[in-house]
Amino acid sequence: MQQAQSLPQSAARPQVRRRLHLPRFTRRSTAVWLHEFLSWRRFYKSSVLLNFGEPVLNLIALGWGLGAYISQMGEVSFLQFIGPGLLAVTAMNSVTFDICYEGFDRLHRTGLYTAMTSTSMEVEEVVGGQMLWSMTRSVLYGSIFLFVLLLFGLIESAWSFGIIVTLMLNGALFSLAGLIVVSVAKNYEHLFYYFSLIITPMFMFSGVFFPVERLPVFLQWFIQALPLYHFVEMNRALVSGQVDASILGHVAIVLAMIMVLALFPARLLRKTLQRL
Repeated sequence: MQQAQSLPQSAARPQVRRRLHLPRFTRRSTAVWLHEFLSWRRFYKSSVLLNFGEPVLNLIALGWGLGAYISQMGEVSFLQFIGPGLLAVTAMNSVTFDICYEGFDRLHRTGLYTAMTSTSMEVEEVVGGQMLWSMTRSVLYGSIFLFVLLLFGLIESAWSFGIIVTLMLNGALFSLAGLIVVSVAKNYEHLFYYFSLIITPMFMFSGVFFPVERLPVFLQWFIQALPLYHFVEMNRALVSGQVDASILGHVAIVLAMIMVLALFPARLLRKTLQRL
């Protein structure tokens, strides 16, 4: 008895192990991907039109319209400069709006996430399945836009095929960010805050339309902290064929961002599902 009483209280209490709720890729997460694909297949025509039409119109209106007044951006034409950036924007938007709108509906209206996690499927597998679908969606829409760039004669190097990798990373990163927003949003208005205060500024200030190097240094640091900036730079290097060691730095930064974001969606989504 005396020995038992002499034990410290911390030893007497059971230790609670905290595990990381990371996205998990299993057979069940593949089933989530398949569900997303079958749902998308029913309205793919309108989906392609909405996610593909706007950036192509931007490419034509800005590249040819504004490009008539801005003939060169350094050593390339204005159309060549903005094309790779708009490709990155296309991938970002196609993933962001899908994961936010559909994810919010499945969490708060249709109860699909609740139904999924009521089976043997874990929340981490749901997140993993959503990531797989977002990566597929990013590659799909980004590849279509890449074909448009080819038709415009803007593809200058076989390195352009490497954009498939940047599109996969794009889908992974923005799907994780979107799921975080969905998990904490209380209504659709909160989604609009994300679109207006984060997505739109990234579109405007990530170097899609102007060289970041011409800005003041403190603004350059801010822009370089934005994930879209790194996708724009990687795409621009791959399309032009001017690939050097700096692209590895962009990849490393994007991978670090993905690793940090991956810590939160499953944990936040689990807490939200428990409150419903």
